[in-house]
Amino acid sequence: MRIELALFASLEPYLPDSEPGSGRRTRMIDLPDGTTVGEVVARLGLPDQPRVCFIDGRGVKEDATIAGGSRLAIFPPVAGG
Repeated sequence: MRIELALFASLEPYLPDSEPGSGRRTRMIDLPDGTTVGEVVARLGLPDQPRVCFIDGRGVKEDATIAGGSRLAIFPPVAGG
């Protein structure tokens, strides 16, 4: 299956074929059917830190299964006021 992957802020350099400083936050990637968010996190080697994940704009946990054609967005923790 093919999905759109978006990584933001400090996670952007983990995008496949990412060019540092390119400003490109998304890539289309191919995954096996039934892949979970956590499996994508492991595949990308994201740091072991809190993160917020969305599939098609809805907050999900890392055990959520991704459907083909979806958009997976992952954000690092955000603080401020």
